[in-house]
Amino acid sequence: MSSPKLITIFGATGNQGRSVALSLLGNKAGAFRVRAITRNPDSDGAKALTQAGAEIFKADGTARDLMVAAFAGSWGAFVNTNGDDPALDEPGHPSEVDIGKIVVDAAAEAGVKHIVYSGMVSSTEVTKGKYTAQAFDNKNTVGRYASSKTEFETVNIVSPGNYMENFLIEELAGIFGHPYIAIGDDYGDLVHGVLLDPAKYNGQLVQGFSQSIKPGDALKNFEEVTGKKARYVPMESLDDLQTYGMRALETVKSVFGFCQASGGNYYGLPNDAAPAAQLKKAAAEAQGKSGSETELLTIKEFFKRHFAS
Repeated sequence: MSSPKLITIFGATGNQGRSVALSLLGNKAGAFRVRAITRNPDSDGAKALTQAGAEIFKADGTARDLMVAAFAGSWGAFVNTNGDDPALDEPGHPSEVDIGKIVVDAAAEAGVKHIVYSGMVSSTEVTKGKYTAQAFDNKNTVGRYASSKTEFETVNIVSPGNYMENFLIEELAGIFGHPYIAIGDDYGDLVHGVLLDPAKYNGQLVQGFSQSIKPGDALKNFEEVTGKKARYVPMESLDDLQTYGMRALETVKSVFGFCQASGGNYYGLPNDAAPAAQLKKAAAEAQGKSGSETELLTIKEFFKRHFAS
């Protein structure tokens, strides 16, 4: 039996990183070990990952030497840069792209062979310059930078859709978008699936979504599950979405603007759930799951879990 491969996660205590860590740690064959990079090892998120079996490494994405040490001995890495981090607004603080390049360079220097990045398409290229969603373009820049590093054997992008979990956040619950990803249930499994066979997906952008469903149909699912009346009111203009100066809401607004300008193509192409379904099945089976547990979560099932009495 071969020894477990070490996967180091940058952004481990965030929603995506936590999902990836828990999925990998659930591998029944013990194929992976997980090292979680965090700025605060004493946080509840870091403690929960420790209890789940992850190794914790204290490091900051702005410090390259620490990041090289964090990636030492790693076969693979998952990286998610946080474009909504309030620290990005501080004077002199590195940008998301700056941090992404530091982390990628550190992983390459440390000898990481396989890297999965939570990236996006270029909104500017997709819309032929008509619209720029900076959040998408920043992540696209980092993803392309990673792909340019010859030290890596494979570079894969697993691009998350709109979080189903946003329906649980009061400030975001009324803002519908598509396609949807169940971060907790599915996103980590998609990355896990890629790391089971990274060469198969090398250079690809995986459309990381659980279900693509129109807002009106999603609303009908909510009514069926809860027995409560609800309504969907389309916004007449992007300017109707108030952001109140919140970085996260500004991101959401820009993403909606991009989707309008791209004709609804969140990934620049028509939505295709087949690769995500295959990855989900592979990762779920590697965790000893079967039946419906190997399938992507539908928004109806999500609503049933969180809103049905």
